[in-house]
Amino acid sequence: MAFSEDSLRDRLTRHLAASLDAAHVALLMAEIERLGLVPAVTALVQELEDLSPKAARAVIEALPELHRRAGLDDLSSWLDLAVGMAESSGASALKYAKESPLLLGLISSRDDRVRVLTMGLELAERDPGMTLEFLRVAPELVGLMPHEQMVKWVDHGLELSDVNYVLGGEFFRESPKIAKIMEVEDLRSWTGLGLKLVTINQFGKPDYMATLEFFRTTPALLEEISAATARRLTVRMAGALAEQDPQLAVEVLAEAPALLQQIPIDWQPRMLQYGLLVAERDAIVAQAYLRRCASLAGLIGADDRAWKVFEDWFKSGMEVLAYSVEGARAYFSLETSKALVALEEAQNGVPLRQVARSLTLFAQALCGKAVRVEPLPDEAAEPHTSGQKAKTRARATVSPDGRTIFVPPVMRREADREANRRAYVVMVAHEAGHLEFGTYDLDLAELGELVETVAARYGRSSRIAKSTPHTLADFFALYPQPGVIRDLWTILEDARVEARLRAEYPGLRAELDAAAKAALSLRSLTHGMSVRELVLDALLLTSSGLSDVMIPDAIQEAVTECWSLGRSVLAEQVTAADVLRIIDQVYVRMDERLSAAALPSSEAPENRSQENSTEQMAGGPQASEVLTETYQPIDNWHYRGGMQPEFIGAGGQQANESSKGAQLVPQEDEAGGREAGTASRRSADGRLREVARAEQDLSGRQAAPDRSADELVALEDQRRPRWEPGPDEAGTYQYDEWDGMIRDYRARWCLVREQRQTSEDADFVEAVLNEHGAAIRVLRRYFEGIRPPALRQVRGQSHGDDVDLDAAVALRADLAAGTDPSDRLYIRRDRRDRSVAVAFLVDLSGSTGRQIAADGRRVIDVEKAGLVLLCEALEAIGDQYALYGFSGRGRQDVEFVVLKDFEEESRSRVAGRIGAVQPMHQNRDGAAIRHAAAKLTATDARVQLLVLISDGRPLDDHYAEDYAIEDTKMALREATAKGIVPFCITVDREAEGYLRRMYGDVRYVVIDEVKGLPERLPRVYHRLTA
Repeated sequence: MAFSEDSLRDRLTRHLAASLDAAHVALLMAEIERLGLVPAVTALVQELEDLSPKAARAVIEALPELHRRAGLDDLSSWLDLAVGMAESSGASALKYAKESPLLLGLISSRDDRVRVLTMGLELAERDPGMTLEFLRVAPELVGLMPHEQMVKWVDHGLELSDVNYVLGGEFFRESPKIAKIMEVEDLRSWTGLGLKLVTINQFGKPDYMATLEFFRTTPALLEEISAATARRLTVRMAGALAEQDPQLAVEVLAEAPALLQQIPIDWQPRMLQYGLLVAERDAIVAQAYLRRCASLAGLIGADDRAWKVFEDWFKSGMEVLAYSVEGARAYFSLETSKALVALEEAQNGVPLRQVARSLTLFAQALCGKAVRVEPLPDEAAEPHTSGQKAKTRARATVSPDGRTIFVPPVMRREADREANRRAYVVMVAHEAGHLEFGTYDLDLAELGELVETVAARYGRSSRIAKSTPHTLADFFALYPQPGVIRDLWTILEDARVEARLRAEYPGLRAELDAAAKAALSLRSLTHGMSVRELVLDALLLTSSGLSDVMIPDAIQEAVTECWSLGRSVLAEQVTAADVLRIIDQVYVRMDERLSAAALPSSEAPENRSQENSTEQMAGGPQASEVLTETYQPIDNWHYRGGMQPEFIGAGGQQANESSKGAQLVPQEDEAGGREAGTASRRSADGRLREVARAEQDLSGRQAAPDRSADELVALEDQRRPRWEPGPDEAGTYQYDEWDGMIRDYRARWCLVREQRQTSEDADFVEAVLNEHGAAIRVLRRYFEGIRPPALRQVRGQSHGDDVDLDAAVALRADLAAGTDPSDRLYIRRDRRDRSVAVAFLVDLSGSTGRQIAADGRRVIDVEKAGLVLLCEALEAIGDQYALYGFSGRGRQDVEFVVLKDFEEESRSRVAGRIGAVQPMHQNRDGAAIRHAAAKLTATDARVQLLVLISDGRPLDDHYAEDYAIEDTKMALREATAKGIVPFCITVDREAEGYLRRMYGDVRYVVIDEVKGLPERLPRVYHRLTA
């Protein structure tokens, strides 16, 4: 039945009037009629009324708001979508009517509104709930992507809703955040990664909570990655990782933004492409790779050469990955020596540890003191200087006690390795020169007159009356500008020391000149300097002896006058104390010159008022000291270290006292002291020869090895386990650990915590002595019998202490027979020492607590009894010995218990400590062996023995079976390579199966009957040392 236009208008008017006031009805009808929409709108309203009167009423009530916000041009499409929603869900239609006018009003383009409504209608046919979610985010999506991409986006959301309704809704809700940082082409990778996080709950149903959290949190994470390509590759890499380990993939995704921020933007895509290659092989390796990329980029810089360094390091890692996944995990974590060497060899820099020994010998030969060369502490080590603003380079320095020269841990300032080696030589030579030529031996007490003069000149007499300056820092504080006088001292003291180095060691002249020229080429321009700073900078240039130094005309005269005084520091007889007198003269002259230049002629010093003169007499600053800006210290040549006036001034005594509680690294052992002590007695000519030899060792110029040989040296250096202080506390030491599976060391893997046994148990010792009294007496007599005499007679010598009577009789016989007699008529008495040092290393693991006898005795009780008897024997023979126990709880807590060190004398207390030992935790043999070997090598004995006493195979956290056996075997090999003779004793009856493999070529014995250990142990020791 057809309706006329008037009747349709009347019907629509009645529909509207049922819910709206007359004014709104009139306004809406006029607009609908103008647009020619009366028939279509009437039909749709009626259809909606038939489906849901409540929804129809809500739609009509929303018409005025729709008209006001978006207009009624698209009213038919809007109503059509309302009908589609009502067909599936009246509740959804009600929400649509309430929310859609505002949402459509946010879309400015009518074409976009039509497209959104059309897509909404298609969605409504499948899922009205998703339609609402889509409409709520549509205003934002319209501005983020073209229509074609939005269609794909919506289709993807519908696919997710088919998997799980809640997931689809969450996807649409998060769509604006996702669309800002992701192309639609990458959407499937991202949602696929999220779906891999779905788990099965206790009821056997899928649990989507992790996926929902992934949808909510990852957009914000990815937004922190600024480059779109890097974001895309990060998601792809995480997706590849999720195939193996979804949880690890999420960890990588969470870490990626912070890690990538440390990597140059143009490097990020290439690094991530490489990461995809790694991720296809192993997820854990890929995570280690990405983590290391960030720190590596900060280490090597961001230029073309640095990228080559990175590629070489990566290729070496992929070679490891080709044969061992476990090895690659350690490699990309920089846990292995191979990784460290590959990195170092890829760089042109020279790691200090490769040349530390040669540099130490060089420094000792140069200054004749017990010094060593160590890396600067981490907080002072040279930072990476890439970026817009380079940080200050770390400078070499001498420790407060004058026994250590600290230099950067890696030298990479020059373009090639040889140049960097030479840079180390110059740096160490400069600091050793300060030690040799007395910079740190200065005694202010000898400069009392100068101190009083300076104090009086600047009105500081009252200060020194209260507190006499004890350090150079105190002395400099007497001047109006301490920074200026400190820089003057630095310039002229450095000049004095370098002049002496050039004179004493001609071979260093060319190196020092080259270093100064290189430093000059790197110096920054002097724009923005004050006049005073310009003068000091010019003095630095002039004092270096460079011929092509340009001095600005404005300060030429002042610089010439100051240098005419300062150049006297170059004379051979000038001391560190003389330099202080000279810098005081230069300071005064510079002050006068700059004061005169700063004042008009009418205010020259001689015409000043009496008031000003009085002020000067009272200690007020000179005119030139009245500055409106802070004085900026000069930037000294980079190869020169930073001297510390705070520790100089008491003739070397204050430094020693001040440093007792602030020592940067442990003191050198006695061996180092003896070697340096010998050096201090050498003649100057002998020291020159040693310097020359040390320089040849460092430079390699005498017989330059090829690159492969140099790499072998670096690898060998890596294989020598380091005995390094631990990171946090005294008494801790870091060691490498051998991983047989990857055929490489895990660098600095174990932390040994050395602790001294303090408790004692005299009752246990007394019981042992009573039980084994007869055996002890026999042992003491036997070992006293084999103790060598203090002196032995050597007959038939050409000179000696006594006449050899047998030789004298033979002489008379030869003379009587007319034959030529021998002149060897004397006896010489030679000292015949038994030079043996032995370290006993006892397993204190929990397994030693097992009972082995009916009387309750345990393995550890028998071990302790054996040690008590052994001590009696060792005291009788007089050998150096130490007793150590070991246990542990993981690689970061290897306990090393000192029962007796080599230098201890008190036998009774040692026995008491042995008696108090109890079973502890587990046993990480390799680290304990390495630490005991390090302590053994510090002795001066010709024969060094290491005796390991254990009740079974090594076992610790992640340290068992093949891994533990291979590490223990390697630790024993390392000890043998150091000249130590290892010997192993085990009380494990079932040990034969693994002992041959673990101990290899090292001698060992299995004591089947544990109770026989006490009396067999001394006999075993005698056979070892006979």
